Amino acid sequence: MVADAIATDNTTEYICLRHLSDTEPYILNTIAMKYFDSTFQINIQEAIAELENQSLAEIVVVAKPRSSQYSSTPVWWGVIFSFLAFTFMTFTHLVVDYDLFYSATVLTFFVGMILPLAIKPLLVLFLPKSKQNRQVEIMARALFQKVGMRHTQDDIGVLFYISTLEKQVFILPDRGAETEIPAEEWEKMQVKFDSIFDAENPAQQFITELRNVIPTFTSYIPPVENDINELPDHLEVYI
Repeated sequence: MVADAIATDNTTEYICLRHLSDTEPYILNTIAMKYFDSTFQINIQEAIAELENQSLAEIVVVAKPRSSQYSSTPVWWGVIFSFLAFTFMTFTHLVVDYDLFYSATVLTFFVGMILPLAIKPLLVLFLPKSKQNRQVEIMARALFQKVGMRHTQDDIGVLFYISTLEKQVFILPDRGAETEIPAEEWEKMQVKFDSIFDAENPAQQFITELRNVIPTFTSYIPPVENDINELPDHLEVYI
């Protein structure tokens, strides 16, 4: 199951993957998100089916452009820009008209605010990694609840959450899957998926890594006869 945005109502749940340009400006947005398109949706569904045929685990993959709006970041960029403009006009040997002094300070504030909104990577350029990690985890856990990962009989659901702006993959297993697979295997898995953004095509690398962990899931959570797909393949949730 794949999604980049999540919505739900009281009667129906399904996941869809929308291309980034459906909701946000495509140019100058997160570089990696362009790979998580309709082709990725088809390929990841095949990879998930392959894994679930060889393991009892229930896999859900969610890809989003980012894990937070980071609404305070543009304001800080605006403050920095206006402060630089104010400092320059105060100490320059050039004669600056009072009207220009005021107008330029205000204008540079808005220019600074608009810049990270147009160039998305600037939203997290100076943001501590710890805060980015926290936002990714919050979103992953929210998706885990919205998708209904806890609704499997043996608690063997595993969420792979991809947040492209932060360049992170957050793996969140349900308690059954977490206890069946040793902690060191989860750590190895996390390291492998963390490296997908070093590849030329992160989406394809994610699919490759997902197929690479099939033996791990087969070994620790083997398939059973008459296994049913407990989580719908067309699940859409909005957050």
